[in-house]
Amino acid sequence: MKASSSWRTGDGKRPCSAAVLTRFTEAAARAAGVDETAWVSSVFLSPEAMAELNQEALGHEGTTDVISFDYRCAEIPGTGDVPDVEIYVCPAVARREAEKRDLPYAREVALYLVHGFLHIAGEDDLQPEKKRRMRRAEKRTLALLEKSYDFERIFGK
Repeated sequence: MKASSSWRTGDGKRPCSAAVLTRFTEAAARAAGVDETAWVSSVFLSPEAMAELNQEALGHEGTTDVISFDYRCAEIPGTGDVPDVEIYVCPAVARREAEKRDLPYAREVALYLVHGFLHIAGEDDLQPEKKRRMRRAEKRTLALLEKSYDFERIFGK
């Protein structure tokens, strides 16, 4: 699996090195069950950039927590130069939601990344039973990642 990551939140706060972020992205994709042959990319955006992406790509207004794109089946010219899978996460939404629910911020960011990769791996959360299954998969995947990674070291407090 090939992975890449970038932190473009626009606030000048980069919680860890690009290399650490990329290793975590790759581990999260693997743990979530994304195909080993995929080139995965994670991008962490500001609320404004996430709202723009949400509007342009999905036609939804406002910012959101995570958006995932799977290009492996698409016929896109020059796909050798772009990732097969892209996950966009908004850390500001994670901070807001974590504070609202009294949860650790870093774990919330990790959850969003895992959630996006689970969608890529075929999970769905639109129907009640599928949503319960996805929540269980999120818990399992986060527990697996927590054995090897300190989320606060990666994403900050």
